[in-house]
Amino acid sequence: MFKRITELFRSKNTESKANATTLADLPAWLDAEEQTCISLRSEQFNDSREIIEKARQDILELLTEFGAEDSAMEPMHPKVEQVNRHNLPQFKHKVEDALDLEFSDEDEAYYQQVAEMINSCFKAYKGPGRYLHHLYGDEVKIFRQLMDQIGKELNLLTEAIKNSRTRLARIDAVREGMRLVKDAEDELAEVAAIRREMDEKRSELVRRKEQLSHDRDLHATSPEYNEYTASQAALEEKKQRCLELFEALDALVRTALPIWRRALRIVQDERKKDEEKLLDRLIQEAVLQHYADPEFTRLIRSTAGEIFRSIESEAIPLKNSFEKSLYVNADSYMDQMIGAVESWHGVEEKCQHEREAIATHPAAGTHYSFETAILDLEREIKHGDDEAGKLEGRVHHLKREKEKAATIVSDEMKELSGGEIIVAGLSDGET
Repeated sequence: MFKRITELFRSKNTESKANATTLADLPAWLDAEEQTCISLRSEQFNDSREIIEKARQDILELLTEFGAEDSAMEPMHPKVEQVNRHNLPQFKHKVEDALDLEFSDEDEAYYQQVAEMINSCFKAYKGPGRYLHHLYGDEVKIFRQLMDQIGKELNLLTEAIKNSRTRLARIDAVREGMRLVKDAEDELAEVAAIRREMDEKRSELVRRKEQLSHDRDLHATSPEYNEYTASQAALEEKKQRCLELFEALDALVRTALPIWRRALRIVQDERKKDEEKLLDRLIQEAVLQHYADPEFTRLIRSTAGEIFRSIESEAIPLKNSFEKSLYVNADSYMDQMIGAVESWHGVEEKCQHEREAIATHPAAGTHYSFETAILDLEREIKHGDDEAGKLEGRVHHLKREKEKAATIVSDEMKELSGGEIIVAGLSDGET
């Protein structure tokens, strides 16, 4: 029997052509192998149970012979009698306790019980029974023989348990590998379905974007849009002219500011409150660039007389050609400053009117709606591409996990079948 189990559990080296099985058929094969393994182990255990039980009963019977009076036995030395009287009951009691058990029907539990029984019996023999061989040599010899017999059976059970555990563990490993392969395949199928939906959605988004781009380009050839772009070009020219006029005005203000500040200090020294307020307000408006405020031009007119009074009295000297060119006389000064303000402001107002007209132009709204819709679609396409990239990473991970699980199944099946069975359909290229 033990030879049959050993042959079953031993890996087989064979040169015969391996048979193929599928993942679908593998569970039934594993169930059969598991049942065979358990059945053969149980057969070995049943054989050993009979031998171990017989040896156990023989030991119990043997214990009754220990200490029996023998008329032929020579009287014992008082010290020997004392040792015998003290140790023999303890030995018998410990052995009887070790043997007094109800064995389990389950193989693994039975194996543990037998191992503990042998251990306890040998402890009793090495403890209180260590001197008994001097007095009961024959009985001790038989006791040891019976224990050796149980030990040999335990060794057979040890090998059977070890081999069955190894084989059952391989069967469980194949089942777990199959589960992992199945889980990976199921998730790969889900991912493939999601990817198909994503691809279909992307194709639809691209189609819509191409259609919108076509409609936008078609709209760009319409008279309405040509009028709109012509208005934009004209506005750009006016904006450039407006910027040039503003820079010219701002340059005049920067030239005028030092004179205005010196004039302010003079009227402050002279305690001219009204003139001080006007000049101070003019300087603030200039610093804040409130050139479009009508108050700015009014202040230029209102303060011109006081400024030129200080210039003519040489209280304010003109230091450079720019100041001399601006402050020729009051009329020239006001014409240059106010003329620059009005020229810039006039063009600025025209620019604003044209901005409003262009913003409300029908072609502007249509063009903006095209651009906005196309941009939204591009963002959605990019987001989908990002998600598709993450999905590809998941696919790579799942394929790697499936490959690892398939390797476990393949390797363990080689050990279980001795290389006689290969599992088809484990890799993507197999069918």
